[in-house]
Amino acid sequence: MLGAAVAMLLAGGIGGVQTASAAPTIDGVCGRYWGTSRPPPEVNQGDVDTTSPSAVMLAQCYLNLSMSGDNLTVDGRFGPDTNRATVRFQQCARIDDDGYKGPDTWPRLRSWANSSGYICNLDLP
Repeated sequence: MLGAAVAMLLAGGIGGVQTASAAPTIDGVCGRYWGTSRPPPEVNQGDVDTTSPSAVMLAQCYLNLSMSGDNLTVDGRFGPDTNRATVRFQQCARIDDDGYKGPDTWPRLRSWANSSGYICNLDLP
């Protein structure tokens, strides 16, 4: 009986109730993309930085941790997908949604990425 109960819990809980897993935090995840104490520079669509440290890679990593659904490839290329995710983030954060990662966006993006779960779950275009 105890074995069956343990197996049921490991398979998703009693009655099929499952707990949502939280997104990982930035510790040990995005740090490898920005190993300096200086703030990241402003970046926007068209920027390419595939070296390390890379502000574009850091932005992509932060966006992946801040919002559900985007799953950006962290490649250092600020293309249309990264721009869409940036605008979506800015809309969720209720800041100017210009796709530009500047002084208004970076602090919020870092804070959201460091949260224990996805803050933005909106299905925006």
